[in-house]
Amino acid sequence: MNAARQKETSPYRLSPRELALVFVITFPLIGTLFPLDSYLGWKSPALAAIVVRSPLNTTIILTVILSYIVWLFSRSPQKSISALKRNWILFAFLLWAFCTSRWMPEPGQSFNRTGRMLVFTLYAVYLIEFVPYRRVLQLLAVGLAISCTISLVMIVAAPSLSYSAEDLRGAWRGAMIHKNVMGGTASMTFLVALVSWRMKLLNPYHIVVIACLATFLLLIANSATALLAAFVITAILGYLIYVVNRVSYPLVLLFFTGLVASVAGVVIISSGVIYTLLGRDAGLTGRAEVWEFASFMINQNPFWGYGNGIWTTDYFKPIVLQELHWPAPHAHNAWLDFRLQLGLPGFLFAVAIWAIIGMRLLYAISIRRIPEMALPTAIFILLSIRSYSETIIVDPSLNEMFWLAFSYAAFAALPVRERLRRRQQTPARRSWKRPTPVVIPKPAFTHERTAPPLS
Repeated sequence: MNAARQKETSPYRLSPRELALVFVITFPLIGTLFPLDSYLGWKSPALAAIVVRSPLNTTIILTVILSYIVWLFSRSPQKSISALKRNWILFAFLLWAFCTSRWMPEPGQSFNRTGRMLVFTLYAVYLIEFVPYRRVLQLLAVGLAISCTISLVMIVAAPSLSYSAEDLRGAWRGAMIHKNVMGGTASMTFLVALVSWRMKLLNPYHIVVIACLATFLLLIANSATALLAAFVITAILGYLIYVVNRVSYPLVLLFFTGLVASVAGVVIISSGVIYTLLGRDAGLTGRAEVWEFASFMINQNPFWGYGNGIWTTDYFKPIVLQELHWPAPHAHNAWLDFRLQLGLPGFLFAVAIWAIIGMRLLYAISIRRIPEMALPTAIFILLSIRSYSETIIVDPSLNEMFWLAFSYAAFAALPVRERLRRRQQTPARRSWKRPTPVVIPKPAFTHERTAPPLS
């Protein structure tokens, strides 16, 4: 009992396995200084070329991580098979992404990109299925705090490298590959800090420091989408936990609230007030032209798509420059990129994943498990908001696949944990059948019969 209490009060005391888990979370999964060649390529192409030829090569690192994950899964084959079955649609989505490399102009590049997504998905499923849920949240909080600290160090120590010069408004990318990525990471860290405070995962003073650091990075990243998402999700989580979770009919209240919020959202967006508050124009800083171009290219190949990572190929770059007059790296909309890169099947797989998570979120609300599932809920809403104005999941934001898989796997494992919880809490049911009477055999006595007297 004392050992368990000491472990609960010491979230920073990590075992060797947990150290390895946090290291992978902080760098490859979150994207801190990773891929290193891409991070350095913005300002130091010579250093990036050296990294590609060194053991820090992205493919080598991810191959080692994949081998480690496969070894972890192989230690419990039966449990691993059950876990993979529960998350089958994620792997079906990745299988189709692998198939799109067949008609990609550079198939090796597409295969490599999807292979990274596979590593991130397996890692997320392992964390949910094999590590205690509360401990997973603590490891994520520690990894995100380290990532934000490294970004702050990079801003102070190497401002020329951590400043996003391509943005005319001025923005910092810290230790991330792009300012929007740092904005997304900072908003995720802020939400994890809120969940850590609600679930008492970390020291309260540490949570305040982490939240302040995340807020600072969120502001200097100048990512309007991430800033808006952090504000909206905080309000939604507070409403779900402190209002919806305490009423008699939570789904009914949620339905009417969603209806009112949808109407209010349409009115606010159509009025243009949101653009004024965020300091953006109605074209969302040139995204409207990119969306039009992406839609045009989708119409040229509506079913099969062009392959995962098509925007960075020598085939697609000249077309982008000719039509947009600047090297757009992606469609700035996840759903357009799902359709453009992965075709109609990939788009439908993405819609199905989002729909399944949404239904399981309603299930969590109906059984009043929202406080426990606050972080997967926040991740799902954050990805949904960012998908409107940013490309996530597919190239170039492959790291977001980890967060999508984490949210999906957490909701997929919820019914299993709920059945186990009910089985442990429910006393043994009484059998209402009349018990079968137990017949105790009488001891056999030997009676000596006496002959009647003769008359």
